[in-house]
Amino acid sequence: MVTESALPEVIDFWRNHAYDGWLAKQDVPVHTGYYVEDARTLERGWWSLRGCPAAVISLEGHRGVEHVHVLEIPPGETIPPFRMALEEVIYVFEGNGIANVWAEGQPKITFEWQKHSLFRVPVNYNYELSNARGDRPALTLHVNLLPMAMGTNPSEDYFFNNPYVDLSQLYGNQAKFYSAARPVQLSGQASFSSGAMAMRHAPDTGALAPASSPRSSMRWYGNFFPDLSVWDKLEVGGGAGRLAYRGGIFFPGSAFSIDLMVLPSRRYRAGHRHAAGVTIVGIQEADGFVIMWPEGGDYLVAPWKEGSVFVPPYHWYHMHMNVGPVENRQLRIRAPRPGANPTADPDRMIPFTKQDPWIRQKFEEELAKRGLTSLMPEEGFTNPDFEWDGEWLKED
Repeated sequence: MVTESALPEVIDFWRNHAYDGWLAKQDVPVHTGYYVEDARTLERGWWSLRGCPAAVISLEGHRGVEHVHVLEIPPGETIPPFRMALEEVIYVFEGNGIANVWAEGQPKITFEWQKHSLFRVPVNYNYELSNARGDRPALTLHVNLLPMAMGTNPSEDYFFNNPYVDLSQLYGNQAKFYSAARPVQLSGQASFSSGAMAMRHAPDTGALAPASSPRSSMRWYGNFFPDLSVWDKLEVGGGAGRLAYRGGIFFPGSAFSIDLMVLPSRRYRAGHRHAAGVTIVGIQEADGFVIMWPEGGDYLVAPWKEGSVFVPPYHWYHMHMNVGPVENRQLRIRAPRPGANPTADPDRMIPFTKQDPWIRQKFEEELAKRGLTSLMPEEGFTNPDFEWDGEWLKED
């Protein structure tokens, strides 16, 4: 007969998320809420798991989806190697340095990174980061899908002590994996779950084979983006009321959907909502704010500048507003959205003709404080059939 004391501890992971239990055991400051005004200035503390000062950003919109943290690499130092059974996207907030990525028993692949670099570490590969400067720390932002993954497999050992590595990821095309990304024209059919285009990859050439669809878009293809602040080949996108310049990022074999959105000065985008798990990062000196709110709820105004991070909670409306004299660049890191169907939400967008007048008033008041005036078209607020032209983004 099995006694009660001999039974293993029973945890209801439906009500007690495994990721929350894992995070509670970490010796690192955890910052919660709806946004972070500047992730570079967050309180950091020593994190034993990573062997360096760090801070975790666990916002309402991240819950159950994405894990985000900031690492501080002290001047002239190399932090301990790390690996986990999930891919990780890394953006460089500050500094210059060197990355080594490798599998056990295989040669290290080395590349240099700088402020505004973006790169991906594939599943279960070791990586270590070195600060090449001796006078100041480097700061890196890391995003992975540990909460989502632990929602289906609560085993910590699986993610942190898993020996499996797909050697073809890095060593099948060793010389090219961390080469600077290149632009490609993608074509395909929009996915039901995410709205992203479905694409076919030709393994023999490394090229993207066009699908049978008239839709196409420019994407940057690769695992290393040296400097997002000098991004070019941007396209006008977003649809009526949400026009902005956009550039897509395609990490081969990645679960993430990533892009850059550039909003010119003195403009804003119509309110919209979507699934949770979109980490949006300010990557350029800018002056603006984001308005977020649940349907029927109060407005939350989040300041927007370089280093800002915000994640709209599930189905919260939000609007991007640039009230400064220069463009506003935002990096958007999207998690997979299983079961999401944006086209099934008839109220996903709020046209300008139906927006709360307070929103426009707030935008224009903030511009006036800075001695600026709006470049929003007057007819856009009164005519539901107003035709938004991409040339409007060039006006100054």
